[in-house]
Amino acid sequence: MHPISITGCALVATIVLATTALPSIAQDIPRRKSGLWEITMETSNSKGGPARTMSQCVDQAQDDIARQIGQQMERENKCSRTNVSQSSGKLSFDSSCDFGSMKLSSHSTITGDFNSAYRMEIHSKYSPPMMGMSEGTTIMEAKHVGACKPGQRPGDMTMPGGMTMNVYDMMDAKKK
Repeated sequence: MHPISITGCALVATIVLATTALPSIAQDIPRRKSGLWEITMETSNSKGGPARTMSQCVDQAQDDIARQIGQQMERENKCSRTNVSQSSGKLSFDSSCDFGSMKLSSHSTITGDFNSAYRMEIHSKYSPPMMGMSEGTTIMEAKHVGACKPGQRPGDMTMPGGMTMNVYDMMDAKKK
């Protein structure tokens, strides 16, 4: 495993912030198909920079990360959701969380099937502004690209630049 770089930390933080839009709703999101997923993320705060692409080896039996993070974030940050709308292939909702003195409100839309591809679009507002931003948009697009690579463990996420971390291990460590 490579040491975590500042860029890697920022990308992980963005993933976590994107996932915090999922409190309570996470139980409605199906688990992803086992195998290798390619995930491209673009944020409005990247100042025109390129989208970042990472890959993750997923084990459908363990793919509870969004659900676990969502439930934990809901408990820790007084999160709520409203305006939930679910139809074939589309889930949308509004959520609100308090992170200490900062309030995060967002509107999220998830489309796709979690067997071959999905897209998550999150429009967030921060009050007071976070790192100088009062609002932002995160778009994550993911597609199943086949079996995990030899030597990969379920949960291994390879970040831009080649750094690998295991998100299942990170969740287990946080529980302790």
